[in-house]
Amino acid sequence: MRLKADLHVHTADDRHDRLGYSSEMLIDEVAQLNLDVLAIACHGRVVYTAHLAEYARRRGVLLVPAIETLIEGKHVVLINPDPEQAAATTFDALRALGRRNAVILAPHPFYPAKACLREALIANIDLFDAIEYSCFYYYGCNPNRKAVRVAKQYRRPLIGTSDTHILPYSGRTFSWIEAEEARIEAVIDALRAGHVEVVTAPPPWASFKAMFGYYAREFAKYILRGQRL
Repeated sequence: MRLKADLHVHTADDRHDRLGYSSEMLIDEVAQLNLDVLAIACHGRVVYTAHLAEYARRRGVLLVPAIETLIEGKHVVLINPDPEQAAATTFDALRALGRRNAVILAPHPFYPAKACLREALIANIDLFDAIEYSCFYYYGCNPNRKAVRVAKQYRRPLIGTSDTHILPYSGRTFSWIEAEEARIEAVIDALRAGHVEVVTAPPPWASFKAMFGYYAREFAKYILRGQRL
C-alpha cells in the first residue's frame, strides 16, 4: 500500500527548541492533509507515547517513534530506535548496537550549521539507511543538491521531510512509502528496502520567510549561548 509520510517533525515536547504547538495540534494538521505516517523526532528525547499513538490512530495517522539525537555533535535522526540506540553518543557506539528495528537517517546533512553531518556522513556512510531531502530551500538556494548526489553515489534512498518547526504545517515536502501495510514494522522494512519516493516543492514565499525568521532567531540564540548549531 502507498503511504504518505513525514518522518522528521518537531513539537513543543522538544526540550531543545521552544515551539508554540503541541504534538496533538500537529497531528490534527497533518491528518487534514491526509498524511498516513508521522514521526515526531524531537531533539534529545523520544516523545512517542501510547496516548499520542492512539490520538494519531483515531485521526488515521500511524505514529512512529523517533528522535533527533547528537552523535559526536552531529544531528542524526533515528526512526523507531530502542532505548540503547536513542542514548548513543558516538558513531562507534551506534555502529556496535547495529540496526535492530530502527532506520538511521542523515538529516539536512549539507546545510550550513555545525551540527549538520557534512563530512561525517561520508566517513560513516555504512551507518546510514537513508538521506534526508529537507523542505527548507527556495529555488536557486537548495543545500539538498549535494545530498541528492551523495545518495546516488552511495545508493541510499532519499526521504523527504518537512522538519517542521512552525505551524501551519505546509506539507510541500514528504515521502510516499510502498509498504505491505500501515504498521511500524512494515514501514521500517519498506524504508530499508528503498521503497520510498520524495515529493517536494519550495514552500510558499510567506512560509519560507517565516521559516527563515525562525531559524535566524534560533541561530542568534545559539551564538549568544556559545552552543553548537
